Amino acid sequence: MTMKNVLPDMLDIVLPPALNFMPRHIDMGDQAVRVLAVTAYPPKVGAAFLARLASVSGVTLSMHIEPTDAEALIKGINRAVGDYAGRLEMGGNALTVQRLERSLEDAQALLRKLDQEQQQVFFVTVLVLVTAREKAELDKRVKMIEGMLAAAGIRARPLVFRQEAGFRAVGPWQALDLDIRRPFARNMPAETVAAAYPFTVAGLNDGGGVLLGRDRDNGLVLLDIWKREGDRTNSNLTILAKPGAGKSFAAKMLIMREFLLGSRITVIDPEREYKEMCSMLGGEWVCCGKGGRINPLRVRSAPGEEDEPETASVSSHLRTLRTFFSLYLPGLSDLEKALLEDALIETYEAHTKEHGDGSYPTIWHLHRHIAGKVEAEGSASAYARLAVLLRRAADGADSQLWAVDEPEGAGADFTVLDIYDLKDAEESVRRAQYFNILSYAWNMVERDRSQKVILVVDEAWLLADPQTPQALAFLRDTSKRIRKYMGSLVVISQNVIDFLAPEIQRHGQAILDNPTYKLLLAQGEKDRQILAGLMGLSESEEEFLATANRGEGLLVAGTQRVRVKVEAAPYELQYLTGGGQ
Repeated sequence: MTMKNVLPDMLDIVLPPALNFMPRHIDMGDQAVRVLAVTAYPPKVGAAFLARLASVSGVTLSMHIEPTDAEALIKGINRAVGDYAGRLEMGGNALTVQRLERSLEDAQALLRKLDQEQQQVFFVTVLVLVTAREKAELDKRVKMIEGMLAAAGIRARPLVFRQEAGFRAVGPWQALDLDIRRPFARNMPAETVAAAYPFTVAGLNDGGGVLLGRDRDNGLVLLDIWKREGDRTNSNLTILAKPGAGKSFAAKMLIMREFLLGSRITVIDPEREYKEMCSMLGGEWVCCGKGGRINPLRVRSAPGEEDEPETASVSSHLRTLRTFFSLYLPGLSDLEKALLEDALIETYEAHTKEHGDGSYPTIWHLHRHIAGKVEAEGSASAYARLAVLLRRAADGADSQLWAVDEPEGAGADFTVLDIYDLKDAEESVRRAQYFNILSYAWNMVERDRSQKVILVVDEAWLLADPQTPQALAFLRDTSKRIRKYMGSLVVISQNVIDFLAPEIQRHGQAILDNPTYKLLLAQGEKDRQILAGLMGLSESEEEFLATANRGEGLLVAGTQRVRVKVEAAPYELQYLTGGGQ
């Protein structure tokens, strides 16, 4: 192939596409482009007040900053102050007087910054370049941006018949023509100019806590979930991601570092992902699917309303048992539920008389009590079906789960309650045992208010059952209540849509909304659309979550949002991945 044949193709690659400058936009190859200029700013701005604009997909932000002559500016402001004062003395309608008073206050404030604080003042011109694939999409995107700016008190308008000059100013040529600078430049003190930079609050550094990773500017993300001030009202964290996005890795790294900082950890583990880390950290691993058994009839308190006294009694524990048995035996009629509750009370009373306080019956005792009623009343007894349904939990396939009392060794500073062996069990058994473990874990949380404690609920979607919303309600109450115990609830899940079924939405949405901290890793399309509505994700944030690599995500801490890459030190990988694989 000769150079003569190659050259045209190379030129097509290297040279820019043709530019066609129209009155209100630019045709740039296969893209439509429009340049806008910011014409007005709000009286007061916060840090990084242009950050949201800069993060919108298809937007390029250009700021031109030039120093001013301070002496000439002071003279001009003095003249303006005198002019405003004179016009106020003349009076006028209420609206005119209000605007003059505001202008006078702003001029006097700027004069104080120049005279007393010795602040430098700059001429600032802000231009916005918006790109889209076609003209109709461009118009829609520009309207969205104008509305977003208007909500923040900022006005912007297209450069009509000056798109070429605007394009030169936004591009790397930095050519700001006078016909752009003269109408759109504004005086700003140095502190406002600094606050305009989008990256001034891009990172998150709490000055303590856990090093989670790095932000998009390669800065450290240091997160202290125990920091409760301002918009941080609790220490709860929700981690949401599609399968394989790294949510369990992020959770394990967070809780391992919190454990080393002195927090007590309890993990409900459906996938046996925490066993090796638990062993390496000297914790207690409890198999709750086979060898380890947690007795659902052992009386424990539940996370109720905030003004409810925390007393553990049979009557209060019956509310927990209602949920447990509705999960295990979802087909019970109302009559059978009432009979079961009566039988439970009678079983507790009989067991206390025989063994004394401090000893609790099991499902084996409950079944024996009900079977005795059937034997006494005959096969036509209303208890007959209950006896049959409970037999497998007392003597059959499920007896290894609930027919004996609680396991030894649970309650260490690092405890993993493993239910992996339930993966092949019936759905009703799996849900019931997950709830049983959750209520037991809550009881561990409330034992000591003086120590920071983290309860980790992995694969929480298993509790999202529209037929039995009480399970999610229990998790919701835990989310609300745990802050009183120096506690943090970490919920890890996928399939956000599972939490928003109409029957459970009021519980499921509270679990998603309540946590102060949220880590959103890569999301599937449906979950991304739901999260966009729930959390007001920008177009850029949606696009980021659609294309994020493993371990990349959006960290929400109160009202602050940071793009983060979760990173672990090489020596930590053996704890998190089983040898660093």
